[in-house]
Amino acid sequence: MSQPGHEDFPVRLKGESMWPTYPEGTVLTFRPVNGESVGPGDVVLVHHPLKPEVLIVKRVLRVEANNYLFLAGDQPDPLASEDSHNFGPVPRDSVLARCITE
Repeated sequence: MSQPGHEDFPVRLKGESMWPTYPEGTVLTFRPVNGESVGPGDVVLVHHPLKPEVLIVKRVLRVEANNYLFLAGDQPDPLASEDSHNFGPVPRDSVLARCITE
């Protein structure tokens, strides 16, 4: 998938990192952030910081110093989600889009 433009777009989840909130195969609608702020509780789409060609969907757990976001999957098993517990906080400007699915 290429970098989002200005239109809302669907993303089908692969993997169980957002389970039980969103099971694998769930289609979520995202909206490009275009400079808008994101905060705790938002579900966001970002490039994986260690694998830039991979896009990941995670929830913003908290905002840390210097505009960094701590991202986590909803999966209760901490080993079942590769997130900020593994790769650390990500810069706020790395967020491509925010989930608008209710």
